[in-house]
Amino acid sequence: MGSSRWVRVDRIMHYIHLYTGLFLMPWIAVYATSAFCLNHNKWFVGKLKINPLKWELVREVEFVPDDAFPRVPAEQARAILRLLDLDGAHRIQGKPNADQMIIFRICGSGNYRITWRRPRSLIVVEKQGPFSLYRLVHFLHFRGGYAQPYFVNITWAVIVDAIAISMLLWVLTGVYLWYRRSRRLLIGTLCVVTGLLLFVCLTVLLCT
Repeated sequence: MGSSRWVRVDRIMHYIHLYTGLFLMPWIAVYATSAFCLNHNKWFVGKLKINPLKWELVREVEFVPDDAFPRVPAEQARAILRLLDLDGAHRIQGKPNADQMIIFRICGSGNYRITWRRPRSLIVVEKQGPFSLYRLVHFLHFRGGYAQPYFVNITWAVIVDAIAISMLLWVLTGVYLWYRRSRRLLIGTLCVVTGLLLFVCLTVLLCT
């Protein structure tokens, strides 16, 4: 009876270890790739000939707000983005004044800078370029948080939480699966002890 119970536990641990990894594989691959690229950023930028980002004019739109236009800056920004068909994750840059409001629209293919020039009744839309897969990977690496009330941003944030929890589960299930293989206990113990000592030493050195 006891043996069959351990067999069931072993299967559960294997399933957790395996299937969470398979489901989260694209995100893990993105974070692993982007972390490696960030660690060697200067080399990649030189080899891939990544040009500096610059703002490029996309369009200019005449805009005269009517009586239904919101009064609150946050609502104004959202209304302007909807008008431009650019509704999505964004923030207002600086403090809006009587002359202008600047909206920073966050986008993986290149961020937008939308400037509402009130006295001229004009909205200027600019986009960062050039686009590159290298920059897209970095963009995805730093996505997270629940501040933006959009489905794609909330879903991504939930998955980031799932990755964090899964990593902890991988550690726990990995330790369990190693412990259950009694013939490999010595090798596993050496790995655990060496890893912990190196981690502590490097952490102490980084704090001095």
